[in-house]
Amino acid sequence: MSEANESKPTRILHCASCGRSAGTGPNGVDTVVCLEQEWCARCARIGQTSSGLVYVNQPSPGRMYEDPIVDPLDAWIDCYGMKPKRRIKVDEARPEIQCAWAMWDGDKDASGAMLMFFGWLRRFRPYFLTFRNVRSSGDPWQRVHSWLRQYERANRQRGSQRQAE
Repeated sequence: MSEANESKPTRILHCASCGRSAGTGPNGVDTVVCLEQEWCARCARIGQTSSGLVYVNQPSPGRMYEDPIVDPLDAWIDCYGMKPKRRIKVDEARPEIQCAWAMWDGDKDASGAMLMFFGWLRRFRPYFLTFRNVRSSGDPWQRVHSWLRQYERANRQRGSQRQAE
């Protein structure tokens, strides 16, 4: 077989902050090239000059890597210095956390599953927890827990409506 006929493997990039992969699909995200590096369009601090050039404010989370981040310390380093480099808006955090819950492969029926998921978020998706907890100055766990309960309640209602039809 000649080298010309061999297909090159496609490289799949993953965001260190949110874990999404470059491209389309339910877990896909657009990317921006800056400083000879691809950045996640959802997580990076992207700006644009008056002449239309795109740049990423440094330091910034959202750097894309070829392999999914396995070490949670890498995700943490991407999102934080001494303080968060960028905070996610509460309106953006809720659907991201609910989507991560839907895709989480842990046992959702287990006792304390939501708390285990919250621990998983803190280790593997710390950017999702950088939102400002507006209503209270306490732990973001309370808000995340309420979002997960709302999501599960809505799923049960959709399931019972489908059964009724």
